Amino acid sequence: MIMPPYHCATIRVGERGIHEFYATVSDAIDIPIMIQDAPVAGTPLSALFLAKLAREIEHVSYFKLETAQAASELRELIELGGDAIVGPWDGEEAITLIPDFDAGATGAMTGGGYPDGIRKIVDSYAAGNVDEAAELCQQWLPLINYENRQCGLAACKTLMKEGGAIRSDAVRHPLMPMHPTVPSTTKPDM
Repeated sequence: MIMPPYHCATIRVGERGIHEFYATVSDAIDIPIMIQDAPVAGTPLSALFLAKLAREIEHVSYFKLETAQAASELRELIELGGDAIVGPWDGEEAITLIPDFDAGATGAMTGGGYPDGIRKIVDSYAAGNVDEAAELCQQWLPLINYENRQCGLAACKTLMKEGGAIRSDAVRHPLMPMHPTVPSTTKPDM
């Protein structure tokens, strides 16, 4: 998985440079490339441009869409890219998992603190039990939001510590530890 090249908050790489970047990577490897469409890069990637990359560059075939309104972009990407789009993935940390699957996502990269819950949702959806998947998603949504809106990457370590899997929930720099009151005041009762 590779984000498009970017340099700070103010220097942007245009579509030509992005195309050349992925073509160069594709020429150097013999495995599929997943493009990470992440707003943090500051480089907007339209569905039209992503579909063009998939059609024109041999190994570009997977996409992780982390953008707002990802379901709309997934639908458009699949429509424009056709068979060149092998793996359109949800990348919004499971917050919009069901709408993204409804739009055609074939996979997801979610938070790491609750794989048992995500697996139940994905398995139910894949088995055609969409209503059950939606109910499970609603059940797990407080924890999904807890991770995404309250504490970010530290949530996984906090949950593993509380579950007895690890002794310390310390995170590496530059991440900041959670405020001591966050786990006790905002963690959903799961």
